[in-house]
Amino acid sequence: MSAYPVYSLDNTIGKFFAQTSATREACDTKARDLVGGTIVPIAVQGNCSYSVYAGAKSEFVVQFRLKSLMLDLEIAALARKIYGSWAPSVAFHGEMGEKGERELLSVYVMDRVPGVSYLDFMLVNGFPENSDENFMRRKILMVDVARFFALSWKSPQEVTSTYREDLRRTYTEDLQLLLDNLPHRFHQIIHDCLQFLDSILSLPMVLHHHDFSTCNIIVDAQTSRLTGVIDWAEAEICPFGQNLHSLQAITGTLHLRNGWRRYDGYEALQHAFWSTFRAEVGHLSGETVRAIEMARILGLLRVRGFTLRLANMAPTVPIRDDEAGRYNMLSLDGFLVDSETRFDGLG
Repeated sequence: MSAYPVYSLDNTIGKFFAQTSATREACDTKARDLVGGTIVPIAVQGNCSYSVYAGAKSEFVVQFRLKSLMLDLEIAALARKIYGSWAPSVAFHGEMGEKGERELLSVYVMDRVPGVSYLDFMLVNGFPENSDENFMRRKILMVDVARFFALSWKSPQEVTSTYREDLRRTYTEDLQLLLDNLPHRFHQIIHDCLQFLDSILSLPMVLHHHDFSTCNIIVDAQTSRLTGVIDWAEAEICPFGQNLHSLQAITGTLHLRNGWRRYDGYEALQHAFWSTFRAEVGHLSGETVRAIEMARILGLLRVRGFTLRLANMAPTVPIRDDEAGRYNMLSLDGFLVDSETRFDGLG
């Protein structure tokens, strides 16, 4: 039996509402009362929320989240301040449900970011994979994404020494867990990350999007220009660069049997990103570049080296080199071990 069941919208929604005292019907009515229009569930739902399009022109997203995973409105406002229209505005509209064994829901209304997810864009336009047209689409997006990342670099956040030390402790504990549990082929790079923690923690403290994935990158359906980034629920302030591993999903593709494969023009796409980023932020010293490279590895290890991280779930644990951990292990091997696809220097 596969560890990767086929996604079912109805099953996902049903599992969500099994955790709360509110009903789907009540949520749909609430969304209609808030912004009007026809209520349409978003095709791919999150693990801890129920989200619908609503409004006269489906110009809003109404999201119902488990109260234990409420959105941080200060983080949402900060994202809007830094990224402008590339981050949705968010407003809180109270709670739903009845107190008891099951959770209440927190209600939010957000501007709908125009466009389609990059995942959907690729499903429509992705073949032939290595056509000149698709190379240009990827290059256009990489340039915009570089500007997106540059905005965070140019908006560093002040943190206390205690906050910084708490991050160091968390990173050290996570890396030690991975050192104790991941296969030997990853041990040297984990040791390297531990040695580079001082350098990583010296990078600008920025607003970090934890799930900068093809589902959350929104693009113009015609041009592939970036129109926004959604799902800031897990965003936090931390050293720059820990989500840079996400760029690999724009410059390559993952096959569950064969692992990662780079698209033609991979080096040119990486160069487009980094040349644009440098043009936006200015000179980067060799030491800074090396710290960013190691932050990218640290972020990959913390995302792919562990089971799903959600505040209301059982504590995350290191993945195993088995069927259940295979998806994450393919990325660890692809970006850290395989000579054909592992990280190289910043282009």
